[in-house]
Amino acid sequence: MSERNREVELNTDSVVLITGGAKGITAQCAVRLAEIAKCKFILVGRSALKTEEPVWAKGVNSQEDLQKRAIAYFNEKGEKKSPKELQRLIAGVYSNREIQATLNLIQTHGGEAVYISADITDEKALTPKIKDAEKRFGQVTGVIHGAGNLADKLIENKTGDDFDLVVNTKVIGLRSLIRSIDPQKLEFVVLFSSVAGFFGNAGQADYALANEVLNKSAHILHKSLPNCRVISINWGPWDAGMVSPQLKRYFESQNIPLIQTEDGVQTLINEITGTSRSNPQVVVGSPIFGQQEINVNDGRPILIHRTITLEGNPFALDHRIGLNPVLPATCASAWLVSACEASFLGWRFIRMEDFKVLKGITFSDGPQEYEMSLEKAQSNSGEQLIDAVVTSRNDNGRRIFHYSGHVVLSRSLPDAPVYSMPDFRALEMKDGVQFYEDGTLFHGPLFQGVQQVAFDGKEKVITQISLPPMSHQAQGQFPVESANPFINDAVVQSLLIWSQEVYSAPCLPSRLSEWVQYRPIPFGVNVWAELTVRFHNEHAVSGDLVVAGEDGREYFRFNGLEGTISQQLNRFIGRKPQANRQA
Repeated sequence: MSERNREVELNTDSVVLITGGAKGITAQCAVRLAEIAKCKFILVGRSALKTEEPVWAKGVNSQEDLQKRAIAYFNEKGEKKSPKELQRLIAGVYSNREIQATLNLIQTHGGEAVYISADITDEKALTPKIKDAEKRFGQVTGVIHGAGNLADKLIENKTGDDFDLVVNTKVIGLRSLIRSIDPQKLEFVVLFSSVAGFFGNAGQADYALANEVLNKSAHILHKSLPNCRVISINWGPWDAGMVSPQLKRYFESQNIPLIQTEDGVQTLINEITGTSRSNPQVVVGSPIFGQQEINVNDGRPILIHRTITLEGNPFALDHRIGLNPVLPATCASAWLVSACEASFLGWRFIRMEDFKVLKGITFSDGPQEYEMSLEKAQSNSGEQLIDAVVTSRNDNGRRIFHYSGHVVLSRSLPDAPVYSMPDFRALEMKDGVQFYEDGTLFHGPLFQGVQQVAFDGKEKVITQISLPPMSHQAQGQFPVESANPFINDAVVQSLLIWSQEVYSAPCLPSRLSEWVQYRPIPFGVNVWAELTVRFHNEHAVSGDLVVAGEDGREYFRFNGLEGTISQQLNRFIGRKPQANRQA
């Protein structure tokens, strides 16, 4: 397992630097981490932490009583305080209590914490304070950047100060953090971004910009820190933190679900300690707009134009039929999925029905323009069904159909079931390398994901699949998003192996009745795929594929995967004659 894909082990030696103060959502995350791992924490916030409360605040809890006591205290001293000053003093009391309560809870759960009062945009002031804390706890091994500010106004009413307040906290703050520590010692970095940056939101132009910069920063850190897990979580609104009671009522009126604090904290823990992502950006929760805005595409098709080039898709050089680079069918199906998710905001891919390869795309003719049409077929409260078709026009203006499929989106992903793989330990496992070397599989290095192969009679092929991380440049115009088309292609290769074993002829996928996805397969992990052939003759084969991880949890299923078998393809691809053998 590569360094990037190893699990993050949180323990008593872990030192986690958290911005956002020892209050609110980030505080609850720290307490939960202390509970499960007994970590050490360096908590950074703007609020000062006072060891003693004002005499007028001691033993008083309600805001009304605090205000009465404060007024009486300052009147007695002959000092007049404005209502605004009183509110600031009372807010300081509550802030101090919340910080102290967080520190106490961390200690109660077996962790250790120190609180730093600092402006994270001031690197010169921040760095020595973090260095002092590291002298006590050791070097920082993890960062959670949760600090943020709001200055919500329509863009024409925003000022430069508004922009600086909102953007600098997230962007300059992140730069200060990275420069204040040794990033090479980091095991994980979590950036608290927002769906406002991913989807946009009225009145939050500066906030959206700041969060999108965090998203792009995550991609940069992901590349530059290969031994560190980097995640930018685009959170939807929480039922806590900066969501005021008034804002909560607005979200409820617009049918925008809030992330419950317990669920959000657990999601953070899972992202840090679970299986790492090949893409460092993840969206959790709903976009911040109402149902009527999500349905803007009702009743009319969406047309998307795209020019596809060989230069823009280096992976195609490792996917040739003869001399011609060809777009993998899995890239085409993932293209439909990504376009639907981008066009129907707030919905996520769960299933595709009746995907067809009508005329595959080759790269031999130079740049070509393609049109994708998306049209909502039906919907209910839980699912959206979109008809997707990719076409182009030839030199005579005639429309050519390339791919089609019915994409099903949902508000949330289903839980991955556990699949019982057959006991293949008694089967003869063959090294996957031999199938690339003898021509059974025509794929170049970027697609050589089959590690082991086993045959269970004539109807089953079991493969172990794994691909190392692929650069974003190599992924070209078909990057890994909700689906990993490159690993999916390696999964489908079992159908090609089967056709060579049984018919000594190559096979190319042509149709898929149903693709049910629970989660995408990340690069660098081992998965197992079981192909069960349901029908075959010398011209065609159809079967079902189930893909599961080492823990047995499914990634996805291909039901009714069809392939065309052709002896004619032996001219371009296929097993070398001396290697042919009948199963």
